[in-house]
Amino acid sequence: MKTISLLMLALILASAGTDTSLSKKEIKFSTKYIDTSMSLAISAVENLSPKQWNYRPNDEAWTIAEICEHMLIAEKGILGRIQNQIVTDEANRQLADGEGITNEELILRIKDRSPDKRVKTGEQFEPSGILKTPQDFIKQYSAARKATQEYLKTTDVDLTAYYGKSPLGLVSAYQWTLIMSAHAERHTGQIVEVQSSANYPK
Repeated sequence: MKTISLLMLALILASAGTDTSLSKKEIKFSTKYIDTSMSLAISAVENLSPKQWNYRPNDEAWTIAEICEHMLIAEKGILGRIQNQIVTDEANRQLADGEGITNEELILRIKDRSPDKRVKTGEQFEPSGILKTPQDFIKQYSAARKATQEYLKTTDVDLTAYYGKSPLGLVSAYQWTLIMSAHAERHTGQIVEVQSSANYPK
């Protein structure tokens, strides 16, 4: 009996050691953050008129349509990078001493739209005018977010164990899903700034 008990204990410990999926807490946090940040973005644009959707505060600023397109491009691009680059290369499991950032700090820094924290986006994330209406954005953005949530819920890859370069240094594939939502909050703030400008159409 004692031998059997020890054998069962060994099997349980071995099984626990090979469980590489995300924890329920991690999945819940990221999927809920996806929902709340998406709701904020959608509520900011769903009732806009064509003039409001395409209003440009100045020659250097994006329209709300362009901001939304940028958000959509980033959403699809980040998920694709996680699936096709970060977690497919075992070399990405390396994290040097002193590297890394907490989830809380990452979210706060990505959301921060202070003037000294603003940077020009990469060419691949530049909008090109493909979203003609808020409804175009809502439909495509909702589908993209659903795909991210489904991946989080179904992947058997430990997303906390693979790392990829970000504006904040190396972050885990799981943290890249948090970047998606913090990025959405950041640009929802930008939408509100456009709506608060002096000549914004009523």
